[in-house]
Amino acid sequence: MTEQKAPGVAHRISKVTCIGGGMIGAGWAAHFMRAGLEVVVFDPAAERETFLREYLAKAMPSLAKLGMAPGASPTRVHFTTNMEEALKETDFVQESGPENIDAKIKLIGEIDALTAPDAVIASSSSGFLAADLRRAARHPERILIGHPFNPPYLVPLVEIAGGDAASQAAATASEFYKSTGCEVVSLDREIAGYIGNRIQYAVLREILYIVSQGVADLQAIDTAIASGPAIRWAVMGASSALFLGARNPTAYGDYAEGIAAEMERYLAPPDFQPDRQLMRAYGEEVLKGIGANGQSELMELRDAGVVAIRAALQRAKKA
Repeated sequence: MTEQKAPGVAHRISKVTCIGGGMIGAGWAAHFMRAGLEVVVFDPAAERETFLREYLAKAMPSLAKLGMAPGASPTRVHFTTNMEEALKETDFVQESGPENIDAKIKLIGEIDALTAPDAVIASSSSGFLAADLRRAARHPERILIGHPFNPPYLVPLVEIAGGDAASQAAATASEFYKSTGCEVVSLDREIAGYIGNRIQYAVLREILYIVSQGVADLQAIDTAIASGPAIRWAVMGASSALFLGARNPTAYGDYAEGIAAEMERYLAPPDFQPDRQLMRAYGEEVLKGIGANGQSELMELRDAGVVAIRAALQRAKKA
């Protein structure tokens, strides 16, 4: 059960630097390694190297099933606590530092000063605008958002935002990400949170409302999502799935009006806002129920399931 091997990397990009060796940075390192690239991971904390090596070892079974590019090997992932060394002669930078706006602006300014002007700098930020992250850079036209979903080596989506002010960098980043096996979505204009996270949080808002009304527990809600709409969403987006629900597709405009009426009836009231008390209760319920046995079993299920789904989708697209 394997996916088609990752295609060859973009011609001029052979060395990638991952700034930050946490969950996202290590995930990117695993992804770029699978594509056959030379990868350098920078983190100021030396102990991150141990985390990185352990992360890569755990990811290898899934990476192998997805298909490794020629020459791909964990030995081509290097670690350093020296940022200047990490950025030397790099072709592409994937920044995955802490999600703090001031820290990111400063960090990206430092990266900008240490890299060749034609090297693309992409931030893994989960919600900030590229327009803000460029503030301290002398070459703002090569800085954009390249937002992944966790873990980047497993979930293929990358959202490119901020490309309206960095068109050449966006085109290069899009081509590069696609060459490593990513599914790329480019935003026509910037919006905080981009696309995927905004949809995730909209769904979470409904989950919290259902919980607050005592309708069902979190395990039941997760099952309702995973065994219902999520199966369709793995194949196609929400709009595509809803379109197939129309008896007369040529009158989909009328059908959509009906959906609007259902949204008014079924969604959480506009004035519903999850407060800290509800969020604390939600967190505690996750810990005691879904997370009672820790993360390991859930991670194994996620990894095996996503790999199987990607392989099945590849076969379906070829049929």
